[in-house]
Formats: sequence, structure tokens, C-alpha cells
Amino acid sequence: MENNINEEFVEKKEEKKSYKKRKGKRIFKKIKNLIKFLLIELFKSMFRLIILGLAIFVISKLIKIDNRKPAVPDKVYLEISLDNKVLENKIKNPFDIDNKINFYGLLNKLDKIEKDKRVQGIVLKLGNTGLNRAQIEELKEKTKELKEKDKKIYVYSEGLDNHNYNLALIGNEIIMPNNKWAHSYISGYSARYPYYKNLGDKLFIGANVIHIGNYKSFGEAYVSSEMSQEFRENTTRILDKLHNNYISNIENTRNIKDEKFNEKVLNGDFVMATPEILKENKIIDEVMYYEEFLQKKDIKELITIDDYFERLAEEIDYNKIIENKDKIAIIYAEGTITSGDNPQLENKIEADMIKEKLLKADKLENVKGIVLRINSPGGSALDSDIIYEAVRKIEKPVYISMGGVAASGGYYIASAGDKIYANKETITGSIGVVSIIPDVSKLVEKIGINYEEISNGKFTNLYDITKPLSKEEIDKIYYSSLEGYEEFISKVALGRNMKIEDVQKIAQGKVWLGEEAKEIGLVDEIGGLEKTISDLAKDLELKDYTVIESLESRKLEEIFRKFLPKYIFSKLSLNSSVEKILQKDEFLEEFFYKPIVYAPNLEIYY
Repeated sequence: MENNINEEFVEKKEEKKSYKKRKGKRIFKKIKNLIKFLLIELFKSMFRLIILGLAIFVISKLIKIDNRKPAVPDKVYLEISLDNKVLENKIKNPFDIDNKINFYGLLNKLDKIEKDKRVQGIVLKLGNTGLNRAQIEELKEKTKELKEKDKKIYVYSEGLDNHNYNLALIGNEIIMPNNKWAHSYISGYSARYPYYKNLGDKLFIGANVIHIGNYKSFGEAYVSSEMSQEFRENTTRILDKLHNNYISNIENTRNIKDEKFNEKVLNGDFVMATPEILKENKIIDEVMYYEEFLQKKDIKELITIDDYFERLAEEIDYNKIIENKDKIAIIYAEGTITSGDNPQLENKIEADMIKEKLLKADKLENVKGIVLRINSPGGSALDSDIIYEAVRKIEKPVYISMGGVAASGGYYIASAGDKIYANKETITGSIGVVSIIPDVSKLVEKIGINYEEISNGKFTNLYDITKPLSKEEIDKIYYSSLEGYEEFISKVALGRNMKIEDVQKIAQGKVWLGEEAKEIGLVDEIGGLEKTISDLAKDLELKDYTVIESLESRKLEEIFRKFLPKYIFSKLSLNSSVEKILQKDEFLEEFFYKPIVYAPNLEIYY
């Protein structure tokens, strides 16, 4: 009987095990079937999307064929707005919905407008402007060519300030609406810089900022509650010069003979001034509403500049375009100089990418010369040096064209070029080095964390932010940065064919305007991107050539990580200021703990 019980128990156990096994197989089969189903559905969805995409593409082409744009009319005016920021580089990606052009693309468009006899002129509807001072300066030169061909430039604005009025000065006439709500904010200058030390003290967060160069002020905001004398002196000199240039430009362009004009500006007479007051003081020409202005100037044909170029594209005979001409290549270095693929930065300069583009241009037989367009406040010292060496090794001539800023690491790169061009108001120089090491040791102590350490050897935790740096550690970082600074000086001296002692006199982190930089030997010529290109072609004795741009392509993965979330967020919020806030601070955590060559922000607030 006992044997029967045991046998029965074993049978039940085996049956139970068999049941579990069958159940496991059924579950596994269900999971397998589910995965198979999901994969099939996924492929079906992808296939449907592809078919849908192809259908939309074909339909759009058919619609385009059936709805060809009308020809560009005679005696037409082109309406243009320059509200958005115009980058030097154009980043190509699948989500380039707005189809924004870069700055050289804008100059090219104006070239085509200049040659088209059907275009009578331009109406610039001026709100805010995304152009920097150097771009405005170059645009003024370009519009002179339009005026020489008897093409009128009218500027219509509902509100003027120091920055957009600088652009408005390109116009033959400046018009504002006839009402009391259209005000101006033409004034002196104001530049405000936040200092965080007091806040840091309250939060028990500090930093060690080690400068090489008495005027190398970047980072002082973390360790001081007020502006250093050196930074104040350097910045005041630059802003005074910018203001004097601005007033002189207004007086000359508007033919203002009033000796007290600058006094009136500084006194705030044109702050919140009505259009009538601005007209009385020759700051604008006419006061009328937009429709009245069009009627008075007999502007009957008016299309947007985008519409014009869509129509123009249908007139081009692409079979006549010859591709075997000599070429000049433009390579863009715009943004913060950084190492690696960092999605936090929208505009960045990566050493490997710049090297690759330089080498490619150097190997292309038809490319006779290279223009490196730099718009950068600097960044990683190491990567600045790597790009410097890459430029020096290029066999073809490399001319440097500076944009709004080419300072610190931006100038480091520029000094490797065969010839350097800058606009009068380009921000450059700032030859110096700074190291920033955060310090949260007081915060750690305050919240009750105690670190016990086991180590063997000196400087093993040099960049540990949970402890204060000792004098010996600070000295270690200082002398390492000093060696880097001396390397910076020597590279500039080599590139500019200057004596080291002469470079030292103008270094120390001092910031210079383009016109000052020419006087002290940091720059060769005053001129923009087009002058750099034309001078290079002239020096190479090229008579018939084309210009090619090395534009940047973003990886799809990076677009999803960075650009697309920002784009969606800003569009959903229906607030363009969101994008500005998201782009405001591009200084990264990766620049802590190592020497950087970065210029202070000299943005002027009005």
C-alpha cells in the first residue's frame, strides 16, 4: 500500500511537472506569436508609411506641375523680413521645415536681385533683427551695389531700437506708421552681467577659477560679486567705440548736422519717441501707414522674396550650369569649439569634422583655395589647437573670414590662416586661458555627508568637487594653464609672423574690435565674407570660378535627441521666445576641469 502511495505521488509530481512544462511552452509560444505579430504589424506600418510618402510626393509633384508659379512681373518690389537669426553655416536635416538660408545664401540672393532688371527695389519690413553687427556691416556694403543699379530700398518699421535701426540705415527711406503707439528706443548703451558669488554662498556652492591673462575675465562671475577693474576697463573701451561708430554712422547716413545729436541720444530724447519726433530729427523720412506708403511710392507689384525665388527657380536652365569651373570652398566654423558629438550644443565646432572638410577640400583638384568662415567665442583649448595645426598643414591657401565674433579659441584657429579678414565691429582677440573647477565642499558638509578617503599618491583626486583645492593643487593647475597660455602665444606669433613679446603686449585676455585688431597686427584686412572670397580669387588669378559651401549634415539620431524635441516644444507652445531661452546658454559642463580658451559675452542690452 505504501508503494502504491509513493507511485501515485511520483505520478502526480511528474504530471505536475509535465503540466508546467506544457504551460511554459504555451506561454513561450504566445510571446513568440505576439512578437511575430508586432514585427509583422511594424513592417506593415512602415510599408504603408513608405507608400503614403511616395503617394504624397507624386501628388505634390503633379500639383506643382499643374500649378506653376507665374513669371516674375516687371517693375516688381520684393518684400523681405530679417527677424530670425541668420547663421553662417546651414545645417541640413530632414526637419528643416522652415528652409532657412545661411548668411552667404542671403548675399547670393541679393546678387541675383541686383542683376534682375525686373526688380525695382526692396521693401524691408523691419521688426527685430537676428543679424549680428558684422553681418549688418557686410549687408550695408551689399546694398550699396543694389543702389548703384538704381534699385530702391525702403525700410518700414513699427518700432526702432539701436540694433534694428543700425540695419534700417541701409534704406533710401525709412517709414513708420502714423500713430502714437509706434515708438523708438534709440539710446546710449547698457550692458548688464550677472555675478553669482553671493547666490553661491547662500547655496554653499563655489568655484575655483584660474585665469591666465589679467584681462581674461570669463568665469569671474562665479567667484566675485562685482565686476573686475580689468573687465570693466576693456568692456567700456569696446562699448564706447561701438557707440561712437553708431552715432557717426547715423549722422553720416542721415546727413544730420546737429552738433548736439549724440547728447540728445544719451539724454534719452529718442526713447519712446513718437514717429513725428523722429521725423523732425531726421531719424526717419516719412510717417504713414503701410498701404499709404505703397500707394505713394506707386508700388503696384509686390511679392515676398521667397515667392520671387520660387518663381525664379522655374526659369533656370539647369542644363547650362557648368560644374568643371575652378572653385573656392567655404568651410564654416560656427559655435562653441568642443570635442566629440555633444547634442547639448546646437552650434558647435568639432575638430574632427573641420579636419575632414579641410582635407577633402585640399584633395579636390578643382578647389583652388579655401575660405574658413569663423564665428566663435572659443571653447576647448585642445580642440582649438588641433584645428590650428590642421589649417597650417593644408597646402592650398586658407583665408580666414571672421563673422560677428572670432575670439579666444576662435582667434586661435584664425591665426593659422594665410590671411585674416574681419569686419570693423568683429569681436576678436581674448588671447588667454581660464580653468574652472566647481566646489561643493561646503554644501556637502552642510547637508551632512562625510567622505572618507583612501589614496596613494599626490593629485589623485585633483578635480574632486566635494573638497576644496589646496594651494599646491591650485598651483599645479595654474602652471599647467600657464604652459598652455605660452603655447597659445607662440602659435599666434608663428601664424602672424610676430615676435612673442609683441603678442604678449596685446594678449592677456584683452578683447579687440576688428578695426583695432588690424592696427595691432591681429588682422590683415577689414572686409566681410565676399571680400575675402574675391581677394582670394584675385590672388590666385582666377577669372572664372564658382564658390562651393561645405554645409553640415546632422545625424538622424542627433536630430531626435536635440533638434526635434526643441522644435516640437517651441511650436506646440506657440512661443518663439522658447527657442531663444533654450539656445541662450551653450556653455557646457564638459568645459569644467580643463583649460579653455573662451571669450566673455559682450552682448549689448538696450
